[in-house]
Amino acid sequence: MKLRFIIFFLMLIPCFIFAQRAYIPWYTGPLIADDGANLDKGLVNIQPYLFFRDTPGVHSKVWGHHSNPSTFTFQAEMELQFGITHWLDCTLVGQTFYKEKGGEDDFDVGDSTVKFGLQFLRGKDFTSIPYIRLTIQENFPTGRYNNINPSKSSIGSTGSGSYETIVDFILEKTVYWFESHPICWRFNSSYTYSSKVSVKNFNVYGGGFGTRGKVSPGGTFKEVLAFEFSFTQKWVLAMDTVYVYARKTTFSGDAGITSEGRVASSSHSKSHQTSLAPAIEYNFSKNLGVLAGYHFAISSKNATKFKSGIITATYTF
Repeated sequence: MKLRFIIFFLMLIPCFIFAQRAYIPWYTGPLIADDGANLDKGLVNIQPYLFFRDTPGVHSKVWGHHSNPSTFTFQAEMELQFGITHWLDCTLVGQTFYKEKGGEDDFDVGDSTVKFGLQFLRGKDFTSIPYIRLTIQENFPTGRYNNINPSKSSIGSTGSGSYETIVDFILEKTVYWFESHPICWRFNSSYTYSSKVSVKNFNVYGGGFGTRGKVSPGGTFKEVLAFEFSFTQKWVLAMDTVYVYARKTTFSGDAGITSEGRVASSSHSKSHQTSLAPAIEYNFSKNLGVLAGYHFAISSKNATKFKSGIITATYTF
């Protein structure tokens, strides 16, 4: 962790060299990393997302792959962000899912989110001062996770069933290594704590006929290093590099029986995954922009292989 911070700040040193800029950059993205700056008091931001996700299998080991029948997921998400004070903002998130696999399909709402952003430091151009922000997020289990139709056991879940608390530390800094092409860097480091979940029968963690018990989801660490490179004030290239490590998920209770007559499982081994999310954004103004990109896994162990197209727009007023 210390090495990552050292590398991050070394990247900022050249920002002192250039004492002018061709324009004030506008940014919509990137796709994954969160903002280092709160929304100002009295402002509102609306940001809808569309996700088109395909999961053709599981990485059982690094670079290893087990093919499964492909699952297509369409996810629509809406974020509403409100500036409350100079140092505090709030974001509300709702989502819906449509899933299709092998001729079966399913539609339902997902989990809901409330997130508070705390601004600890506001960045200043041409200095070493970055934006520093902490977000505290609570995910509420409003999605379906329990008593899933056995014929739709692989597509019938849209939530985790757990109250998830996520704490995210965020650094952000715009540098002017190239006068006409500013670069905005972001670093996110987060931890997710998930409460225990009571499960019955087929559920989001597995299960089967007669499953009864409690699932303890493992804690999850996530780190994101992202940049936005301005070709012009309106056209920007964005890239996220994402690493996720999840501790093992355990189960206690009656395991139940699968549709094939085997002992069911609702536990999972620890996993880790690295993914990339390149994107292109177009900014109509400092308050309005659109972003489209592609998120895909490049290395995993005990994690789902995926590829996902993402489109989003953001408007602040």
